[in-house]
Amino acid sequence: MSYRVKLSSEAAYRLADAMQQTADKKRSRRLLAISLRHYGYPVNEIATLLSVSDKTITAWIRKYLESGLDGLLELQYPRKKNSRLAPHEAAIREFRAQFPQATREALHTWLTDSQGVNIDYSWLCRYLDRHGL
Repeated sequence: MSYRVKLSSEAAYRLADAMQQTADKKRSRRLLAISLRHYGYPVNEIATLLSVSDKTITAWIRKYLESGLDGLLELQYPRKKNSRLAPHEAAIREFRAQFPQATREALHTWLTDSQGVNIDYSWLCRYLDRHGL
């Protein structure tokens, strides 16, 4: 189901004020999603722009329509579990420092052979990207 957002002038100003005042990246993305939907952007384009799923955008819009701006800003998600690679981050950084030209494939092999970390290559790549490694 596609949810529409039509903001009154007052609500649009309140949304703009909230966007300027928040320093929290997660909240900023939620507010931007509501604003973009108000201006007619499709959910899939908003999801692409904000690097989240269509379902997440729909959930944010639905929360806004049900609970207003305050409800959207208070939306909490359970904390994510730490990655299985988190305990090995220091070793990964050390490997990168010792072998700056090493490929990700070489790092993956090293993690498996010397650290005993059995993880899919794609997960390793995501972890490296997210953590600037």
